Amino acid sequence: MPKIIYCIFFLFVYFGYTQQNPQRYREDQIYFSVYYNSLGDNLNNFKENKFSNSLNFGFLRDIPLSASGKFAIGIGFGLGINSFNNNLKLSNSNSYILLNNREIPSKNVFNYSEFQIPFEIRWRNSSIDNYKFWRIYAGLKYSRVFSSSYIFESEQEKYKLNNTPINLDQIGLTLNIGFNTWNIGLYKSLDSFFNKKIDSLPKNLEHFKLGLVFYIL
Repeated sequence: MPKIIYCIFFLFVYFGYTQQNPQRYREDQIYFSVYYNSLGDNLNNFKENKFSNSLNFGFLRDIPLSASGKFAIGIGFGLGINSFNNNLKLSNSNSYILLNNREIPSKNVFNYSEFQIPFEIRWRNSSIDNYKFWRIYAGLKYSRVFSSSYIFESEQEKYKLNNTPINLDQIGLTLNIGFNTWNIGLYKSLDSFFNKKIDSLPKNLEHFKLGLVFYIL
């Protein structure tokens, strides 16, 4: 696990249990988000098709940094479920080919599920009795993949691969901007989608997603 995760846990313990100012209030929240998933276009002839999605939910602990509560950090834990539809066909030997438009099968999808640890630096124009406010939350999200699969189905062949060679430890930048319940969410990975140790796979596919984030108090 990257060192940054240990730092996040340290901050959570330190601020969460030593801060006792009763004038400060918390925005502890349950979050739910739905995104459009993309792997970018940095690979020649790589194309996405159909709709790729990401569903995420979890809990964020709010730790105020100012007396007004308008500045804070958020640390949480969640679960994400992802799918990617594109023209990259994966084989048992971890090699790949890029299908052309005439070869697009009925199903060619990567799926994976992950545990998430989001860390946010938060600003909002809220107060202890104002529950509708603007927010800008920026930060990092670390994810650990615990289940993955690849499914290919066409008229000629059909197979499923488990434990696909995607990067198990993923980390990316996040930005959530919005008002009240509705927020626009962005995520940009800082590493390759596939495991860099496998030379036969492309290293220039990076995860990007855009969608809606809902915070529930």
